[in-house]
Amino acid sequence: MTTKPNIVIVGGGYGGVAAATKLELALHKTHQIILIERKTHFYHAIGGLRAVVEDGFEHKVIIPYDNLFKYDGKVVHAAVTTIHEKEVIINTETEWGTNIPFEYLIIATGSNYPRPGKLTTDNKEESAAELVAQRNAIKNANKILIIGGGPVGIELAGEIASVYQDKEVTLIHSENHLLSEKFPKKMTNLLAKQLKELNVKLILGESVNLPSSGIGDGLSPLTLETNKGTQLESDVQFVAFGIKPNTNVIETLDQSLIEENTTRVKVKPTLQLDHDNYAHIFAIGDITNINETKLAYRAGLHADVITKNIISRINNKKLVEYKPGPEVMIVPVGKAKGAVLLPFGNMVVGSFMAKNAKGKTLMVDKMWKTLNATPSTT
Repeated sequence: MTTKPNIVIVGGGYGGVAAATKLELALHKTHQIILIERKTHFYHAIGGLRAVVEDGFEHKVIIPYDNLFKYDGKVVHAAVTTIHEKEVIINTETEWGTNIPFEYLIIATGSNYPRPGKLTTDNKEESAAELVAQRNAIKNANKILIIGGGPVGIELAGEIASVYQDKEVTLIHSENHLLSEKFPKKMTNLLAKQLKELNVKLILGESVNLPSSGIGDGLSPLTLETNKGTQLESDVQFVAFGIKPNTNVIETLDQSLIEENTTRVKVKPTLQLDHDNYAHIFAIGDITNINETKLAYRAGLHADVITKNIISRINNKKLVEYKPGPEVMIVPVGKAKGAVLLPFGNMVVGSFMAKNAKGKTLMVDKMWKTLNATPSTT
């Protein structure tokens, strides 16, 4: 029996899962699809912020990979240490040994982000405990500080303040408005109004002088100072900025692929690595140097393009290009409020759509279905 060539996906986040399942559906008869992911469970970060205020919600956002593939695709729980032109090297022994060859490779290693936007642990028990520890700290806190007024900071403030009206929640952002300049004032003003209605204290136009050693786990009393001398006392702190693309392993293939100023990986419009020697290697999601807001749904759009292009290369057909679309963003404020930027004319709508499109369920059911898993309460 002829062994099928491998298509390897490194990273099991939103983009990696989307690419793996699409490729297996299209190519399972001719190719072996292998997803390499060090974590035992998928973390649904879109819903993770609610786990720090709602008991049991951690079990809704930590989803097993066990039933991801419908055919003979394989999930390998390991870390990739080195990428070569035709194989990856991992830190765990498998049926291929520690060197897994590939015909095509997709790098979907995502980004690092302060918790609870991301988790630092690799298994379900430790991940759940991490979220529970944050939830307990919030329950026992009087003053909660959120540093960063982007989507994560706004959503986190909304989750906490809508559950705990008796706590002092402060959100500080270095710009003079929430989000960034690319978003219309109507949206930033609406979100600010909704947070203030929940008694969130907004400090805009100031940045926090963070200690060089960081703030530890953020679960202990701490006094910080802003660049304007404002003293900030808090019992619990969350850092909601500072996304860092995970591109270190790509440097083991070729350092010239990494942009110096952003540390993102250079890609062609076809999402192939921007080097003629690596036309069979693609990158997806947060790590790419595509000029667009890094959001989960965009990683899914990348996966569509990469799937089409791998199939086209196999069949010697012309590749398609990824074209970044207009900004689209849903920012819920708790379960009932929020704002939505629609993809035409910078149109902004409010709570009704934010609630029904995202805030009410945070797309939990959709992700369990995507991973072919049955929701669990434990």
